[in-house]
Formats: sequence, structure tokens, C-alpha cells
Amino acid sequence: MGNKLWKVKLLILILIILTGDLLFAANKYKQDLKIHFKGDSKIEVGSAYVGLEFHHSSIMPQRISFYYPVANSIDLSTDYWRRDTTFAMSAGLKIGNGKRQWLGNEQFEFDLTPYSISFLKSDKQKSINVTYEFCKDKPAAVITYVFTNLGERKNEFEFYTHLETSLKTCHTYTLNDSAVTEFDKTGSTIYADFNKKETQYARVFVSNSGLTPSSYNTIGNLNSLSEPINDFWFSHDSTLPCGILSKENPGIPAAEFVYKKELLPGQKMTIVQIVGSCRQNEGKDIVKYLLNNYKQEVKNYEDYVIGKSYTESAWYTGDKSIDHSAHWAKAILAANQHYINGVISPMPCPAEYNFYFTHDVLLTDLAAVNFDLPRVKKDLKFIADHADSNKIIPHAYYWEDSSFVTELASSDNWNNFWFVITAASYLRHSGDKEFLKFLYPYLSESISNAMKTKKDDNVMWSYRPDWWDIGNNFGPRAYMTILFSKTLKDFNFISSELGKNADKLIANDLLSNKMEEQVVNKFWDAKKKYLMNYLNDGSEDPHYYVGSLMAVNFNMLDKKRTNELLQTAKNVLLDKKLGIYTAFPMDFTKYEKILGFSDEVGMPYYYFNGGIWPQDNAWYALALAKSGGKQEAFDFIKTTMTLDGIIKGPNGQPAMYEVRIPDKDDPSIYGTIDKPQFMWAGGWYLYTLYHLYGIDENDWNISFDPFLASGQKSCSFSLCAAGNTLYIKIDGKGKYIRSIKYDGKIAYTAVIPKDLTGTKNIHIILGYPEFPYVKEMNSQLINSSFDFQQKKMKVKLSSFAGHATNIKIISPYSPKAVYVNGNKITTGLFTEKTDNIYMLTINSNSSENSEIIDIEY
Repeated sequence: MGNKLWKVKLLILILIILTGDLLFAANKYKQDLKIHFKGDSKIEVGSAYVGLEFHHSSIMPQRISFYYPVANSIDLSTDYWRRDTTFAMSAGLKIGNGKRQWLGNEQFEFDLTPYSISFLKSDKQKSINVTYEFCKDKPAAVITYVFTNLGERKNEFEFYTHLETSLKTCHTYTLNDSAVTEFDKTGSTIYADFNKKETQYARVFVSNSGLTPSSYNTIGNLNSLSEPINDFWFSHDSTLPCGILSKENPGIPAAEFVYKKELLPGQKMTIVQIVGSCRQNEGKDIVKYLLNNYKQEVKNYEDYVIGKSYTESAWYTGDKSIDHSAHWAKAILAANQHYINGVISPMPCPAEYNFYFTHDVLLTDLAAVNFDLPRVKKDLKFIADHADSNKIIPHAYYWEDSSFVTELASSDNWNNFWFVITAASYLRHSGDKEFLKFLYPYLSESISNAMKTKKDDNVMWSYRPDWWDIGNNFGPRAYMTILFSKTLKDFNFISSELGKNADKLIANDLLSNKMEEQVVNKFWDAKKKYLMNYLNDGSEDPHYYVGSLMAVNFNMLDKKRTNELLQTAKNVLLDKKLGIYTAFPMDFTKYEKILGFSDEVGMPYYYFNGGIWPQDNAWYALALAKSGGKQEAFDFIKTTMTLDGIIKGPNGQPAMYEVRIPDKDDPSIYGTIDKPQFMWAGGWYLYTLYHLYGIDENDWNISFDPFLASGQKSCSFSLCAAGNTLYIKIDGKGKYIRSIKYDGKIAYTAVIPKDLTGTKNIHIILGYPEFPYVKEMNSQLINSSFDFQQKKMKVKLSSFAGHATNIKIISPYSPKAVYVNGNKITTGLFTEKTDNIYMLTINSNSSENSEIIDIEY
């Protein structure tokens, strides 16, 4: 009996220790992720159901976006570029016999995470802490106000909140300012019911779980000011009128509350408001549940985001700035999702976009394939499920006042390319052929759709400049030609893996190669040393666009042109403090008629008109890395892409943003940010890190291209490849690989083999190579081996008959002979010796689907 009791006590102790460790880890991750900031800042934060937008570090949101039952928002702005002057809420405070004071125009310091915001301010009389948090599985946000009496005497604290609850619909932003209201004593809850289909008959609710309000009112006035002079509370020393809008007399709705409490010195007044939107027939059940469970809902959401950020996948370099931003980016990918028509799907940002954009999802998933394959599969399935009967994929999907609308990808839409590129990457990382069989008809249609804008000279034409989705001048485009050349190669990889369209593989390869040649022949301007574009009349577009950098990232330029293009980008497009302009010169307002713009292009340095976007900096950093400048790329990333670098920059703030304003002539706006929590900013940051530190990915395989920045001792990260989750560790020093070990066994390849069954850990040591290894190839690697005694290497690979294979092998030994499928070859070989290390390049054209290459040293 005593022995059993001892075992039970030991088990309990172990459970306590494990639980304590988990709680400690969760709290540590929470603290590690948090950023404390003082200064003027735009803020967006939210969940799948509610998103909030703040300006100038005000505690009052400018916009509240609801996504359930459909996308509606509380937003009283009338000018997008001046939306920081309007508010969805106002709040006031009165202490003792003092004056009523408004709080909205004051700038607060704050603690920010991608899933919450907590504002802080104090003086000799009081401290104020306002926290916005979100429920994971219920359509609500939780606002907690905490006031502490820091004075020397007892005082009554009176606090007032005024939320205008009129709704703007998604897409058309039609104002719905007529509702029926109700006050329910359960939670002192105000409901506002909208009886129009455009809002999907939504019910907005504001409930109280903390201090009970002393009075309320449900009748609004569309006040959009942070200091409303004519507000009833501000101008009357009496209780709120408790007005109700009946079915017979609906009107402008609001949720107003007054709270009062006498506080001794050091005592607190805590107010908790639960704000949400739902269907009218479920409002009271949701509120009842949340009054009892909102804390658990908030914790569940926090745990979910932290889990996605820290525990489901690994990233560590030892550089605090790099690593913190990596976890922040993963948290953005977890948080930036919205409810839409019954599912939770990725969305660009928490509050400002109410639309599903295929482009944003696909570009983000190029990073997510490295660590979250279920997400990518779900996203690709969503895109296919929302294609039309001809299998043309969506460009956008959203609620438009009365129904869900799908905008389809036109023939000159880059989603046709990114859909194939991302699907191919998913296949390389997952090995999931069955799912690709399902996708294949949609991928084929995307190729056919894109072919409609290919001209006889193998150049792609488009109505829009570069990567933009605005404009109307149909002309030859470098970016589109680069992307389609890459897309055809990825489509060939998918087709080969699935055994599809064998009769078209060689033709696709040839077309891709011809388009790659045309990238230079058509678009290279020898004087400007850059890939330029053309207008419909045949004249050259004088603007330098950032999309031309993709030619470097997809290996389409020789070394000389790569270096020249990068130097031009540095001279013309680079702001050393902020990054790369999306286009230059910033004179698109002069080209509105020629390029077919309306006012959406932006003023000079704004938005498309020379603003700095996340992919601009990512593409530049990737191009630097591709050209051999990884340390320069690392320094650039630290300055322009990490949170620490962005905060330290001009008008910096914590943000992974949509666009930044690089107008040096105006210090008040230089470096300011729009849309501060942008999904594909996080995605491109992660993609860039993976390709800087660890991997390269071509049309056929994933390979290791390891790097450690100056002063860094090691790097470790998780990587999905061939359906496995691998844990990679890189250490050592140098630009070559000294050794690679798969679960402790030596591997003779930096290219990841097709079959990784059972493999978990890969250790890469940098230094002088101990043996030959495959550096890269444009086929799939079956396996590679090396016989030390005979100094012979064997490489087995596969692609398709007629495919032109290129393979590079690094070795400490000089190659003596090369055999392909048993036949000695003497042509198509090139050996380069640097630092007593040999790089052998083998070019072959096999008549079979697989090849065996033997090298004698």
C-alpha cells in the first residue's frame, strides 16, 4: 500500500512539474512576443471574427470590422486618406468634482502582440489600462478598462463609453444607420438589430461582465469625433436617458454606458465590455455563453496563436531581432484569418480588408510550405472550390451587400502563375500526389488561361504594370514573362510526377526556355542596365519596376547582367533606411490616362506610386543572396524587414506593414506605415529567412544552401520536405559544406532526396568539404553515394525523357571521368576550381525518365 501511495505521489509531482513547465513556457513565449512602444503608431489587431484599427496610438478604434455573419464594419470615415480623424468610439472620464475629459485624442504607450493590444498611461491622479482581446471561437472582442486611483484621497471615478453601432456593408461600404435596439439586464447588454439583407440581418451586441453600468442609452447620432461637444454625457450632469429604438420607430443605434465607483487610494475600477456581431436569433445564447466563458475564449485564442508561433515549428539563429521577427511573422499568419461563408480563411489584415484575395494567400503560402503544410493544402482547396465551372480560379471572394461574389482571374492575372508555383512547391514539400491529382484540372486551366496573353514572340502582355492589379494599357511585361517561364517549368514538374501530359513536357520546356531568352532579348535595356517594360504603342515605359528583380531570383540572368541589374536597383530604387521603391520615378499621376489609372495609384511616394511594399524588400534581399551577397542581404533584412529595424527607422513603429512612405522631403511622413499587420509581409519575411539561411528551391527539388551571418555560431529550424518534418541544424564556418548527416549518417548531397522516409534530423557543418556532394540539380534526386576507397560517386536522378539536366557537384577532388547511364561523356562538362575546391557542372539530355551519373575522382 505504501509503495502504491509513493507511486501516486510521484506521478502527481511529475504532472505538477510538467504543468508548471508548460505554464512557464506559455508565459515566456507571451512575454517574448510582446512589444512595448511609446510613440505615434497605427495599430491593427483582431481575430477570425472581429478586427480593430487604431491611429496615433489612441485607445479609441477608428474602425471595428465584424466578419460574422458576414463582413460589416463600424466605420464613420468618409475619406480613406483622412480616416485617422474619425472614430467608431469615444470615451470620457470624470474624477470627483473635476471636469469631464475625453480620452480619445490622447496618445498612449502600449504593449502589442499580433493577437492583443494593451494601452497604458498614468499621472499623479490615476492610471489607465485599456486592453483589447479576442475570442477564438465566438464572434466577439473583449475590452477591459482598468482605472487605478493614484491620488491621496478617496474619489468617485465616473467613466463613459459611446460606441456608434451603425454598420457599413462590405465592398460598397453602404451605411446602414437604421436599427431596432434592446436592453437586456443579463449582462446589461445592448443589442442593435439590422433588418436589411445587405447586413445579413446582423445583430450587434455590447455586454458587460465587469462593473455594472449605472445608466445606458441605445440611441446614437453618428458621432465620429473623439471629443464630441454635443454629447449628452459631456453636456449634462445626469444619468443617460436609457432610450430604446422600437420596431415601429427604428433609428440610429448606439451603445452608451456610464460606470461609477468610489475608489480609495490604490483601489481599481474594472470594466469589461464584450463587443460582437451575430445573427439575430443567436445573440442572447452567445452573450450568455460569453459572460461565463470569455476568459477561456481569450486564453484559447492566445494559446492558438502562440502555439503557431513558437511550438508547432522551430526557428532559432541566436540573433534576437531576426528570431523575434520570425515568431511575430508566424503569429501574424495565425491571427490574420477571417470567417467567410462558413470557413476560416487567411485575409490580408485584421480590420481594413473585408475580402479574400487569392494573390495574398498564395504568396504567403510560399513561406508556409516550409512549416505548415495543412494550412497550404486547405488554402489551395479553397481556391479550387471557388473556381467556376470552367475551373478558372478566383481573384477575389467577398460579400457584396446581398450575396457572395467571386471575381475570376482574367487571362493576364498573375494568380494563374502563383497558383501553379505554390501548388508545385506544396508537392515538393509534401509529396502529396493525390491532392495534386485533384488540383491538376484547375492548374491546367490556369496555364490555358494565361496562354491567351502570350504573343508569337513568346512575350507575355498585360493590361497592368508589373505586379499591380490596377491599370489598363495592354503591353509587353517583363514580370509576367518571368513568372510564366517559371510557371511552365513548375507545371512540367507536377505533370511529370503525376504521369500527366507526357506528350507536352518537352514543348513546355522549350517554350519556357524561349521565354527566358526573351526576358533578356526583349526587356533588357543595355543603357539603363535593367529589365524595362513596354506600352501598347511600342514605346518603352520609362519606369523602373521592382518585379524585374524576379529574373535574378529565378536564375534567368547571367552573372554580368545580374550584377548590373542589382547595381541599378541600388542606384535607382534603394532607400537605405527603408528599402526598395516599388517603382521609380514617382510620377504616375502624369500617366493616369496613358496607363489607365483612376485615383487609386496614390500621390507620389504613396501606395503604388513609389511606396515600399514587403515583397519589394524581400525580392531585393533574395536577389542579393542569389548573387552571392548573403551577408549584405542579412544586413538589409535587419535594417528594413525586422521589427527592430522598422521601429528604429524614420517614423518607425512595430509593424509588418503593407506599404511605407519613402518621401525624404517631408520628415513628418517619411517612413510612416499603412496597414501595420499585413499577412504577406509576415509571409515574405519568413520566405526570405528560409532562403537566406537554409534552403534553395528550384522547379524540381529543395536543396540546402546554408549560411551563418558574421558572428553567428549556429542556426536551427524545422522544414517540411517530402512529407517529413525535418529539424535542421547548421553550424561551423565557411561558404561550403564540410559535412551533412541525416540522422547521424553521412549524406553526399545538399539536394534533398525524393524519399526521406523516417528521417528526422539533419546536421550541416560548414567548412572545407570532406567529400563530394551534390550542390544543385534541375531534376529530382533519388539518391547519391560515394565510395571513399575507389573515389567514385554515384548519383541517381529522375525527370522526364528529353529533359535537359544540369547538375553541379562540389568536391575536394579533381574529377577524372563522368558517365551517364554507363556511357562516358566528354561534352557538356565544366570544372571550376576555387580555394582548392572543384565545382563540376554536368549538362546532359537523357532519352529516359531517369539517369545514373557516375563520377571518378
